[in-house]
Amino acid sequence: MVDFNAALRTTLLLVDDDAQQLELRTLMLKKFGFNVWAASSSVEALSIIAQSPWLVVDVAVLDYDMPAMNGCVLADYLRTRYPKVKIILHSGAVEIPEREMRNVDAYIPKGDGPERLLKEVSGNYREALRPQR
Repeated sequence: MVDFNAALRTTLLLVDDDAQQLELRTLMLKKFGFNVWAASSSVEALSIIAQSPWLVVDVAVLDYDMPAMNGCVLADYLRTRYPKVKIILHSGAVEIPEREMRNVDAYIPKGDGPERLLKEVSGNYREALRPQR
């Protein structure tokens, strides 16, 4: 179950060069209350970040296979800019070198369906919003 109060405080950066996948996931995540910034490439994602210095990304959902810069390279950049960002690689690629995934917190194959992605995004935020002891 999605915690809507947590979702409303959560900003996601969703990056995928497949327009249909990007649109469907954007609509789904917005429906559950997440604040979603969508980009059709790593270059567009970097442009959004550069043009929005006030933007703080809580969760990044990245495709792996994209032109110019793959999702793992983008993950490396995002980790330096937002050290606490949760990075989810959501891709159809099956053979991603482990050494490239050093800044990826979770990998979800696209074939696993939207429920698993929603659960992972929501789960990250139940943990992050739990009071520290």
